[in-house]
Order: sequence, then C-alpha cells, then structure tokens
Amino acid sequence: MKWYTPEDDTSPVISCRVRLARNFKKYNFLSKLQAPQAEEMVNEVGGILLGLKNTNFQFVDIMKKSNVEKLSLLEYHKISLDLLRGKQPRGLVSSADDTIHIMLNEEDHIRIQSIAPGKNIQKAYIAADHTDNLIEQKIEYAFDESLGYLTSCPSNTGTGMRASYMVHLPLLEKMGKLQNIVNSLSRAGMTMRGIYGESSDSIGSIYQISNQCSLGRSEEEIIGILENLTNQIVETEMETTQANIKRAPIYFEDQVYRALGVLQNCRQIDIKEARRMISVLRLGVVSGLIKNPADISIYTLMMNIEYGNLKLSMGVDLPDSEIDVARATYIRNVLNG
Repeated sequence: MKWYTPEDDTSPVISCRVRLARNFKKYNFLSKLQAPQAEEMVNEVGGILLGLKNTNFQFVDIMKKSNVEKLSLLEYHKISLDLLRGKQPRGLVSSADDTIHIMLNEEDHIRIQSIAPGKNIQKAYIAADHTDNLIEQKIEYAFDESLGYLTSCPSNTGTGMRASYMVHLPLLEKMGKLQNIVNSLSRAGMTMRGIYGESSDSIGSIYQISNQCSLGRSEEEIIGILENLTNQIVETEMETTQANIKRAPIYFEDQVYRALGVLQNCRQIDIKEARRMISVLRLGVVSGLIKNPADISIYTLMMNIEYGNLKLSMGVDLPDSEIDVARATYIRNVLNG
C-alpha cells in the first residue's frame, strides 16, 4: 500500500484526501438509472479512463470481487461503504501507484479520490483536479452556472469537493474533548467522522476531518479553512500529549511499553484489543518515547490486521476461529523483524 505509508510517524496527521463528486449530463442520476444504462455508463466511463493518454489506470470489476476482496478495498479506503453495498452495475478505476481511485456508480456517477501521505493536501488536490479535467474533456458533466456541479446529495452541489485529513487523536479522545471540537468544526462548516466516513466509528482513535458542504466556497477556500482547523486540532493533541507525559512520565511510558510488549509476544489477539494497543504504540512513536520497531508505518500495520486485509493476505480461506491467531502472528512478525 504505497499511498497509505506516511513519510514518518511523527505527527497525528496520517494522510489527506480530496474527493470530487461528478455526474454526466447524458445519464440519469443514480436513483433513476436503470441497470442497463448503469452498465453502459460504467463501460463507457471505464473505457474513457483506460484510454486517457499519459495515465496508467486499471479497471476493477467490483461485481466479480468476493466479499473479502471488497471488504479489503474498503479497509484500504479505495472504495466506500456505498460502493461495497451497491446493487447496480459498478466499478473502480485505480492508478497503478494507488494514488487515484475513481468509483463508478457509487452515490454519483463518478467519485474521483486522490490520497497523499501526511499534510500534502495540495498534492492530493492537484492530482484529483488534473484527473477531473482529463475526464471532462471526453464527456460532459451535469453542471449549472449558478449552482455548480450537480450531485445526488445537495451537500455536495457546488464544487462537488470533499477534502479531508485522517488524524490520530488518542489523548483528546481519552480526555473527552472531541465533542467540543466537533461543535467548533460544525460552526465553521466542517465535520469530524469515523475512519470510513459518514456513519462509521473511530478505529484506534483515528478520525476524518472534512468539509460538510461545497456550495458557496471555492476549492481553495475549503482547503484553506480545513488546513487551518486541522493544524489547530493537531497542535492541541500534541500539547495535551506532552502535558500528560510531563505530569506522569512513568505511567505514560509504562502504557507504551506494555502495548509494545503485548504486541510483540501475543499468541492470539482480537481486533479491538489490537487496534487499542497499536494506537498506544503509535502515540509512543509520535511523542518520541520510542522508535517505530517495524519497517512499515504504524498506521499501515493497523490497517493490515483488519478482517478483510488479513484474510486476503493469508492466501487461504481462513476460518474465523483462526483469525485472532493469524493476527497475532502477523503482528509479531512485523514488530520483531
């Protein structure tokens, strides 16, 4: 997973994403799109994307993927819950380097996603915008001069852009300060969601901070506000962490090394405990108490032990009864070299 390996584990910011929602003028919106037309749209747009010059896109037929394969795509943030659960013909087009993922027939005709490590949101936006321009040269979008890009959900009308940061906030979560942050974000037109977006839960104290609406603000304005607010939240998380270390250094250090000890020696571990322990381990790395003992980022480790990813990596149809043992084995091998 090249695109989900941050440059380092020194910041609460894990990654950033820019997603553009688009519909095509020649097709009905998804709620009124019949299966034959949906299949036609997927084939036409997929063909356009694969035929673009100076790109290296690959088509993924979601309809032919197993449940475990689709779950793994979700866990790595290549697709959304809506695409996973959808009944209409649908698909995914991804760049060879895994930096661009274009969902076909999700909530809109296409969702262009660009993800970059750390705080490189300008890089993510430039890549998404470039892909968007290439597509628009080949097929006309549904667009209104006063409203902007027309989307299935009114909150996406306008720029059609959802920009977000993935952040790790264990101390603010533990101290019960997230609700105040959510309230402040809402007043600024931003929101905080779980790791897989709307209606999802946090995993390992990881959250998405993103804009709520895209109408009435330019892409630059949205990104600027998001960057400013995320920087404030990250600064508060780091200040809270250092204050807690200063107040009780032995306790804090003990928690981190306990987590590392469990993870390096466990023989079976369920997903909830593993997420919690890896979150504490990442906190130790971010705070500078320990160095990352793995040759991958701590966040990548956390994602690799999710149910779909783990089963897929085993290469066999592993019974659920053996998952906790396989998870422990994988974690030990990664952390012990």
